[in-house]
Amino acid sequence: MRVIAGRCRGTALRCGRGPQFRPTAQVVRGSIFDTLGEQISGATVLDLFAGSGAFGIEALSRGAARAVFVEQDLAILRALRANLERCRLGGQATVIRGDAVRRLARMIGARESFDIVFADPPYASRLCDEVAAMLAAAPRRVCRLLVTESGAEVGEPEGGALRKTRTKKFGQTVITYFEFGRDEPGAKSAEEKR
Repeated sequence: MRVIAGRCRGTALRCGRGPQFRPTAQVVRGSIFDTLGEQISGATVLDLFAGSGAFGIEALSRGAARAVFVEQDLAILRALRANLERCRLGGQATVIRGDAVRRLARMIGARESFDIVFADPPYASRLCDEVAAMLAAAPRRVCRLLVTESGAEVGEPEGGALRKTRTKKFGQTVITYFEFGRDEPGAKSAEEKR
C-alpha cells in the first residue's frame, strides 16, 4: 500500500496484520480523494478507526493542515506511527490510542471541530451508522464532511443537519458521503465566509 498523490506520493505504508486489519484498496482511496478534490487543501482531518493511517496520511500529503488519528490496537498504532515518521508528517499529526466512538464522544463534548471526518470501522459492525448519528445529534457542528467506508450502505441519521449526499460501491465496499447542510443554525455558507 502506498500514498497515491501529493508530497509523499509513492511512499510505502506499513500495514497491521491479522483478520481484523483490512486496508482500503488504492482504487477506493483514489476515488475518495478525487471526489473531495480541493476540499482537502488546508483542512483539519479526523481519521477514526485509523489503522495504518492511510486516509489521514493521504490527506496530509495532498495539503491538509492537520490530522488526528484514533486507533485502539497497539500493534497497528506502531505501524501508524512508523508511517507518519516515514512520510515526515509527525509535526502535523496527533495520534490517540483508544476506542474511536468513545474518543469521538469526548471530542464532541470538548467542542473540537474538523473539516473532514473519515470513519472506516470493521465491516461487520454498524459503527458507521453510530458515528453518523453521533455527529448529527451533536449540539454544534463537529465537521463539514463525513466520509464512511463500510460493508453496507450507511443510513441517513434522523434529525440534525447531517445529510447523505453520495454513495459509491466498489464490490463489497460502500463509500458514503455526508455533509452538514446550510440550514444548520449558525452555519455560514461558503459565500458568507468570503
